[in-house]
Amino acid sequence: MKTSVETLDPVKVKLTVEVEPKRVKQAFDRAARELAKQVNLPGFRPGKAPRRLIEQRFGEGVIAQTAMENSLSDFYVEALRAEEIDAVAQPEVDVETFTEADGCTFTAEVEVRPSFEAPDHDGISVTFPEWDVDDADIDTQLEQMRERFAEVDEVERAAADGDLVTLDLRVEVDGEDLESARVEDALYEIGSQGVTPKLDEELVGKSGGDEFSYEDALPEEYPDHGGEQATFHVTVKDVREKTLPELDDDFAQTASGFDTFAELTGDLRNSLLRRKVEQAQHELRGRILEAYLARVDVPLPPSMIEADKQGRIHQLEHQAERFGIEVDQLFEMEGSSREEFETNAQKQAEETVKAQLVLDALAGRLELDLQPGDIDEEIVRHAQANGVSPQQIAQVIQQQGSLPALVGDIMRRKTIDAIVAAAQVDGGPSDDVLIELGLLDDPNAPADEPADAAADEAVAAEAPAADAPAADAETEDAEAADTDEG
Repeated sequence: MKTSVETLDPVKVKLTVEVEPKRVKQAFDRAARELAKQVNLPGFRPGKAPRRLIEQRFGEGVIAQTAMENSLSDFYVEALRAEEIDAVAQPEVDVETFTEADGCTFTAEVEVRPSFEAPDHDGISVTFPEWDVDDADIDTQLEQMRERFAEVDEVERAAADGDLVTLDLRVEVDGEDLESARVEDALYEIGSQGVTPKLDEELVGKSGGDEFSYEDALPEEYPDHGGEQATFHVTVKDVREKTLPELDDDFAQTASGFDTFAELTGDLRNSLLRRKVEQAQHELRGRILEAYLARVDVPLPPSMIEADKQGRIHQLEHQAERFGIEVDQLFEMEGSSREEFETNAQKQAEETVKAQLVLDALAGRLELDLQPGDIDEEIVRHAQANGVSPQQIAQVIQQQGSLPALVGDIMRRKTIDAIVAAAQVDGGPSDDVLIELGLLDDPNAPADEPADAAADEAVAAEAPAADAPAADAETEDAEAADTDEG
């Protein structure tokens, strides 16, 4: 076989392949034997009829077509390996000759991974995102808890802002009742703007037994009639006053498992602090990766971008299917449109593909290794994220045959870890704070007990190190490939 390559652009090449007649004749012979299995000729066992009889039955053109269909892909793959071409899409093939006498000559235009040098990852300097918790954060949490434990009593007075009212509501558009908008005996909080802002204004000063109507526009996201003018007919059944509990030790005992209000607020502060630090750490990784990716411009293969974009669209379609609605209805619910979604999907796909290409290149430069426990850890991570057992994830992955995707996720995550470790970070919580919050292992703490051997064996049985199953559809969520993580 002879091969040659012509670069058409940074992400596309033209591969020319010449295959000697001997190998093409072998392909013809194999095709004839396969076709022979499909017919019964007198005097011959199935598959044993001579080729000349098969040619008489099917014609030389059918044999040639079968031979080409069965062998061309093998010739193509062999040529890719010979020229060390990393193809990322299906090729556009043009067959010039395919005969026993002349052999096979064809060309294949195919998109490839771009060739570039991954930039150095040292010298990145970033500021740790805001992470501290102030008194206002604690107060917000306490107010939410007070709301949950508030006492509500019916009162014989006019309604005021913050009160609750029991009401019936009927909506008309152009004189037609909207059955989907009709409610009865609904408990509504004045000031919540749960229907339209004007309802809150109209309810102030009303008492139990009052009836009134008002004109206002339906919310834009309302199905079918969003944004249209409507007439709202309201009947107030009763008015109820909400009394919030005092913030004291009794409240702490009622609303939590703590004996004192000080213990409750301390726990709230630690919980909020842990959450904010985790969010800040996630954002920090994103900032560092963004700074690194900005160091290089990479030509992006259109097929990789389109595949990622279509994956996002298919994911949205599956989401709509789970809800039992059409995709356009989902857009309406989210206040978006198909055009906006596809525009964002295109941008996200470009960012994701660039991250994949650059991180893969840097991983090769750093010569990172896959450790024996990495695959099991990744399976456990996916299991925790999806609320299922590691064995279930392993089974799904084996069925999908997505081990390469999982390995790619792991290596890109390791690459991001290396980039983050090399960055200069200004600010952030101390190691003591991280240890106290449970976000960093205490080097002075006693070693953990060995993990349950039976559980380890169960995972290993589903995902042996040699051919462990890959990640499921969450491959894009692997920090390396996903610019949300980075």
